[in-house]
Amino acid sequence: MIETWFEKYVELIYKYIFFMVKDHQIAEDLTQETFIKAHIKSHQYKGNSELKTWLYRIAYTTTMNYFRKKHPIPTLFDSPIHVKSAEESFLEKSDLEELYQAISKLKLSYKQVIILRKIQQLSVKETASVLRWSESKVKMTTARAIEKLQKIIDEGEG
Repeated sequence: MIETWFEKYVELIYKYIFFMVKDHQIAEDLTQETFIKAHIKSHQYKGNSELKTWLYRIAYTTTMNYFRKKHPIPTLFDSPIHVKSAEESFLEKSDLEELYQAISKLKLSYKQVIILRKIQQLSVKETASVLRWSESKVKMTTARAIEKLQKIIDEGEG
């Protein structure tokens, strides 16, 4: 059972954690820890939410615990994430780096909702479950985060 979960979701969970910690080794360690916790707690999964959402919640908690143990909390995306595809144009890469730099300037709750909703493409319901927020809070925070992100990007161009 856990092997199937791992094969199906390891890449998504790793990417989510990597966006938070910006370090491949730490992301790998936290991803492994997430799946170990999922294995230990597998009897607690009752199917009330999607498995993916349940795993994201474990990943979120694991990552937040990591941040609580480290001081100061590192900010997301301090350095640009390099686009893997060599075929990406310089302009596209610059735009992606600009976006990540702008996201790094957002407060934590805005970063979380942007990563989950817009980068990881979770639904409002899934995001609410991961963050333990109401769906209306997810919608409101997403709108505010996008608005703030746009202002940051606009100011960078001006």
